[in-house]
Amino acid sequence: MPEFAGDVTSELERQIGPLKVVSLVEAGMWLLAAVFWLLGSRVAQLVLWSIHGTVVCAFAGMVLLIFRKLSWSKGFTALAILTGPLGAVAVFVRLRREEPDIRAREQARLAATARSSGPGSTMEP
Repeated sequence: MPEFAGDVTSELERQIGPLKVVSLVEAGMWLLAAVFWLLGSRVAQLVLWSIHGTVVCAFAGMVLLIFRKLSWSKGFTALAILTGPLGAVAVFVRLRREEPDIRAREQARLAATARSSGPGSTMEP
């Protein structure tokens, strides 16, 4: 049974897309910071880093909320958060690589849940 009416995805599946986006934004902000540093634009660097703090918090929080569901180790999770853009790229690449398996596993779990709570089951609504 879907977790939302009319939605055939699980919560974990819905969390993967935003985490991939935030991972790319985190890595991209470091690249942009390097460009601003090379150009010598101190004001642009300050503005970028103030925004970057929010992105880092979002990235770290999202990774911490999802790593157990993905069966990621605590070591990988810590390195992903602590290594900045390299960790963000590692998270993005790993999610892209594992996404088909995650989706298949989650769809099987949703189907099993729907079967066990379908008509004739002993579970109450």
